[in-house]
Amino acid sequence: MARPKTPLPREKIMATQLDPSTIPVGCPMHAAGERFQPFEHDGMFEQLAEFRQNVPIFYAPQIGYWVVTRRDDVISVLRDHDRFSAVVATQPVVPWPPELLEYLADNDFTNESVQVACDPPRHTRVRSHVQGFLNPKKLQSFEAEVRKIVQGYVEAMKGKDTVDLVDAITYELPAMTAFLLLGVKDIDPRRIKAWTELRVKLMHGFPTREEQMAAADDLLDFWRFSCDLVEQRKVNPGDDYPSWLLASRGGDDEKLTENEIKSLVFALLLAAHETTSNASANIILQLMRRPDNWNALVEDPSLIPNAVEEGFRYCSSVVAWRRMAKENFELGGVSLPAGTKLLLSLASAGRDEAAFEDGDTFDIRRKNARSHVAFGNGIHFCMGAPIARMQVRMMLEELTAAFPKMSLVEDDPIEIAGVLTFRGPSRLPVKLDG
Repeated sequence: MARPKTPLPREKIMATQLDPSTIPVGCPMHAAGERFQPFEHDGMFEQLAEFRQNVPIFYAPQIGYWVVTRRDDVISVLRDHDRFSAVVATQPVVPWPPELLEYLADNDFTNESVQVACDPPRHTRVRSHVQGFLNPKKLQSFEAEVRKIVQGYVEAMKGKDTVDLVDAITYELPAMTAFLLLGVKDIDPRRIKAWTELRVKLMHGFPTREEQMAAADDLLDFWRFSCDLVEQRKVNPGDDYPSWLLASRGGDDEKLTENEIKSLVFALLLAAHETTSNASANIILQLMRRPDNWNALVEDPSLIPNAVEEGFRYCSSVVAWRRMAKENFELGGVSLPAGTKLLLSLASAGRDEAAFEDGDTFDIRRKNARSHVAFGNGIHFCMGAPIARMQVRMMLEELTAAFPKMSLVEDDPIEIAGVLTFRGPSRLPVKLDG
């Protein structure tokens, strides 16, 4: 669909090349930057729709990033790894204090950016080993075990009048699935979830210095857990992710180092579940707000896979991702220099009217729902996408079968919480029998 074009005057655009502070106060770009609240999720989609139409790229002074809102621009950056680096993808929004860095280093915290936040050739080398395990065929082999876990959580809900779905299933289940990939048993999923939430806040949130320092020991415990797991697999290998990486390494540091493997396990213990927890809760919430859609899935479960894709498009749990320019470039009619940091709004891209007709409408029958960018694009496309899709699909299949009349608890406000990059409901109270 064509959109109305409202380009900024050229002199105002060019004034932004070197110093964002030179953007004139009366300029729409300046107003957008002042109004944009990157850590607020109330009214986010409405504001992004306005920016997407009128100010598709603007500077956000609170975080020091240029925000990119249109789908074509977002995809062009994600695909262009020659000009745009991923090194800032997980960089702390609030830099860690020197004392924290020193304390972590003194305690052997040697985590490296080995996947989402690194560039070729290292990214190419590491991914070539990782995809031997995290590929659609291998992940599909876990389907029966994942189904059993889903059914266990649903069975535990039966006989209750009301439950909080976040607490009852969406919070823990993806962590339990991650444990399958890691070959881990008898670990409290809430322990891992707490560590993960801490790490997410340190990287993508806006913590105070006191909160950063207070998190140090828990972060170290999380790292040591990952390292111990790898050390255990060196002695007793199994059919799991760390064992695969060790075998693929074959003792050759030029293929993979042991520290890279520990860093990959550390990364999977976050990436494999945090986004899926939020995504599943987001999607179920949208279905609960639209009883006709829920009823349609109850009556025709074949609609569920596309409903999952529409959920990823409409209310992705990953609302933004980050890149940094390696050279001077032009995007959305704005010329910017090398070193510019970009916040790619996946939330905005998912509703871009140029790709999705009536993008702000949740439509479980949308024909191009799968064209979303919730899993990224280009060489960093999420390798865990197949198992994330599997889990959300199974949750909907089992929940619609067990609780066909499920509905939201009335007059119980639902808070959408999150950080710069992730969002989801902190609780989701429902009546199981309508």
